[in-house]
Amino acid sequence: MPNQNNPWETLSSRRFYESRYVDVDQDEVRHRSGKVHAYTALRFRIYGIAVLPIFEDGSTCLIGQYRYVPQRYTWELPRGSGPKVTDPLETARRELQEETGARGGQWLEVARLMVSPGITDELAPCFVAWDLEQGPAHPDPQEDLSVRRVSFQEAVAECLNGTICDAPSVATILAVQTRLLQGGLPEDLLRRLR
Repeated sequence: MPNQNNPWETLSSRRFYESRYVDVDQDEVRHRSGKVHAYTALRFRIYGIAVLPIFEDGSTCLIGQYRYVPQRYTWELPRGSGPKVTDPLETARRELQEETGARGGQWLEVARLMVSPGITDELAPCFVAWDLEQGPAHPDPQEDLSVRRVSFQEAVAECLNGTICDAPSVATILAVQTRLLQGGLPEDLLRRLR
């Protein structure tokens, strides 16, 4: 059995940067082996959520937008962020309605991803929503979004062929696909996906 205790001792920590989203710290740490070194840590103040909406006919919707940091256009699930002090489901409900106009009657968290645990504590809670009621979308004025409706199986295929490459979107879609194949979803959601 591996030793699962924390092997790190923090000797000092210096904050280099703070924003409403993330803090950047430079920690001096000692490993149980005795080696001391600097460790840069991104400590997030937010959750980055993903929502897979499933409509009555088994379809879902993807959001297309140009992402500034990677400098590319992406297709993703409805995504957004909220402060860690807020329940991630509350953030998921808000983002789904803002980006698509849909409100979910039923919700299931299917994953809580550690985004890049070597350098950050960022978590991405991932949800599936169904029993949807459609209303108008209200995207943020800075968001130039396209919404594309596809079958759930088309979304799975787009994860596998690289069209969808946003990690929380891929993980959410494939987690639901795996549970679908295992019969491990609520019956009313299974009915929509079969």
